[in-house]
Amino acid sequence: MKVISKYQLFIILSSILSVIFTNFAFASIQVKGKSCSDIQNAIYQLPPAGGEVSLTSGIYTCLSPIVIDRNNVVLRGEGNATILRLGDQVNAPVLVMGMTEAVPSAAIKHVKVTHLMIDGNRDNQTQECMGGECSGEFPLRNNGISIRRCVDCTVESVEVHSAISGGLVTELGCRRLTIRDYTSYNNAFDGLAGYETEDSTFSGINLYDNKAAGISTDIKFNNNKFYDVTISDNKSVGIFMRDSSDNSFTNLHIRNSQQHGIFLAQVNADPETAAVGNTFTSVVISNSGGAGIQANDKSCINNMIVGAQYINNRSCVGEASSGLLENVGAICR
Repeated sequence: MKVISKYQLFIILSSILSVIFTNFAFASIQVKGKSCSDIQNAIYQLPPAGGEVSLTSGIYTCLSPIVIDRNNVVLRGEGNATILRLGDQVNAPVLVMGMTEAVPSAAIKHVKVTHLMIDGNRDNQTQECMGGECSGEFPLRNNGISIRRCVDCTVESVEVHSAISGGLVTELGCRRLTIRDYTSYNNAFDGLAGYETEDSTFSGINLYDNKAAGISTDIKFNNNKFYDVTISDNKSVGIFMRDSSDNSFTNLHIRNSQQHGIFLAQVNADPETAAVGNTFTSVVISNSGGAGIQANDKSCINNMIVGAQYINNRSCVGEASSGLLENVGAICR
């Protein structure tokens, strides 16, 4: 009979304990029902260490928002066949990643939402904010996804449409987000909006036919990176930016904006809140109702565009004063 050494026994026991711990720490619950309350119940049934809630194909009706306000949670669907749809007259966000209080008291970490579709059902809603007219009392806007003070959180392979407010909105202290393979359209406001968000990455973004901007950034939206972004047929501007600094956009296509392709501004009369130090590399902007890019205030300094094609816009570049925008290798036609 072969004798097992103490060291070998230690390795075997360690492996067994590791498997047990892993299964506990990454528990998985498959939702059986087809309501968002079933999803919410599954989230709260996960162990303290977190885990995954998986959804099959079908329509899940939301009579209240799904709230992920605990750490280490994955919500996974089966692609666009998994639909979270807001019920008629619910007037709520569909999904909240983070706390719902007016100003979140703590950060939520390591939340991931992936492979599903969100339908905000905006034609059957009546107001932009949950609970009443948007105010300090009712601050929660009825977005497809609201990400609120979430750190190291991810949205991947998700489609959002028809929200009565924005498609996906990051706010109130988000850090190191990853938004990847995200599509949004037919929202009453922006396809993607960011506020008080830093050090985050947005890639594979497709935004079209939103009633306001494709992308809107404001209130200390700093040091973020965008790659491979397509913005088309939005009813105001392609990108609206103010109080946003040191962000970069690479491989950016904007077309058919009713107003400007990119609009850089400040908040009201405050020059300390301008869009400054942003870089746009490998850019194609076409068929804008206004300028390809417009620097609307003298405070919008140190913004650079490298390798741009401005095609059939009303004008190529607009500046509140000359020299605000550094264009390198630009072609206007």
